[in-house]
Amino acid sequence: MYVSRIEGCDADYLGVIGSDENGEYLLDEIKKQGLDTSYLWQEEGRNAVTSILIRDGDRIFDDYIEGVQENAVLPKERMPDLSGYDLVHFVVWGFGREHVPGIKGVPLSCDFSSKLDDPKTGIMPYLDFSFFSGRHLIEEGKDPEAEVRRLKERTQGIVAMTLGDHGSIVYDGEKIFRGEALPVEVVDTLGSGDAFISAFLVSRLRGNGIQESINAGHLAARDICKRLGAWGGPD
Repeated sequence: MYVSRIEGCDADYLGVIGSDENGEYLLDEIKKQGLDTSYLWQEEGRNAVTSILIRDGDRIFDDYIEGVQENAVLPKERMPDLSGYDLVHFVVWGFGREHVPGIKGVPLSCDFSSKLDDPKTGIMPYLDFSFFSGRHLIEEGKDPEAEVRRLKERTQGIVAMTLGDHGSIVYDGEKIFRGEALPVEVVDTLGSGDAFISAFLVSRLRGNGIQESINAGHLAARDICKRLGAWGGPD
């Protein structure tokens, strides 16, 4: 969704939603955002729901109901022809990662959130971009740069870690790049990491350098923080 808001970009979403009221609402909202729903399907049951508390503009994940996402699989016949895409992005909370080793000819990325050592990071050797959230490391007194260097040992691709109001770190195996979080009157931080990832990836795919792409990511993250909700309500 964030990619589709960037001028000159189109994006498709592949996933499953429930048949309940929440699922219908989500489908309607996705269409309103202008995303192609050709690869979105509904299954009988509850839609996945995350309960989120907002305290001082920061998000706190309270409860999660998996619904139809529980044990969801991505049949190969539901996979689109990827040859026409510039990049395919996965998330640690989603599904379909089992297809990653067999995908050729298109850059791959995944958002692993704060799951630094989750078994799902096993796909990192096949990825061009691996994203992590590492603000908790600072809160725990750990060194994010050391963690990024450790994670880079698992992949030939770029490793990026967002650090909330501490900015970000990106490592390409040769140099550590840093980004600074931009000043903003925070309404809600939900979605800021996704906005950063989207802008960073688009910038890289357009041929820009890592530092310029980091800067683009922080600009996008700042703008999302001004609005309520992951998709951003009215200013």
